[in-house]
Amino acid sequence: MVYSVMKSTIVAHYMHWVNEHESEPKSVFKFCQDATFSESEFYESFSDLSAVKEDVLAHLWEDTLRPLSEQDFYLEATPNEKLLSAMYGFVETLKSNRSYLVQAFKGWNNPGDTVRGLGNWRKAFVSYLSTIGIEGVQTGFDMLDAKSDVLNHHALFSNAVFVFHYWLNDRSKGFEKTDACIEKSFTLSLELMQSHSLKKAIDLGKFLFQSR
Repeated sequence: MVYSVMKSTIVAHYMHWVNEHESEPKSVFKFCQDATFSESEFYESFSDLSAVKEDVLAHLWEDTLRPLSEQDFYLEATPNEKLLSAMYGFVETLKSNRSYLVQAFKGWNNPGDTVRGLGNWRKAFVSYLSTIGIEGVQTGFDMLDAKSDVLNHHALFSNAVFVFHYWLNDRSKGFEKTDACIEKSFTLSLELMQSHSLKKAIDLGKFLFQSR
């Protein structure tokens, strides 16, 4: 997804507002009063203020991918390597916006809980996985294989949410524990997704079932 200059301006102003007031704006009118855009320009890009918050993480994700896509090492990388590079880069982008993110997601105690602000990032993340060609092993069950990419992609997004939540609460120097969390969680998930051990286990189950 490519964001317009106006959308990017509104998102940046929203984050600045939250940092400045330590709360979310209560009305579009007040939000636009000290902005470089008018209320009518706001409504050309967003339906309401909650839609802006919903776009922040997706916007930061896009800010991460744009420079990565211009790097030779990234273009030549495997899909797994691209995903890990994107996640490490995303954390670097998050660091530059930590004050806003800690305030915006204050009270989010469990990464499994539903929270506003993740929806558009999820769409962008899943779309990205399809673009780089992340695939899981085929099981031989048509019903499972038809949905394997969708299930795997959403499982990987759950990993990304876990890493984001972990980072919000990380107090280690340079967020080094978050870097370790990315490596361990994504490496394990990708290995499980692409492991032929899973297919062997399913093949055994099919054999036992058919031999009854």
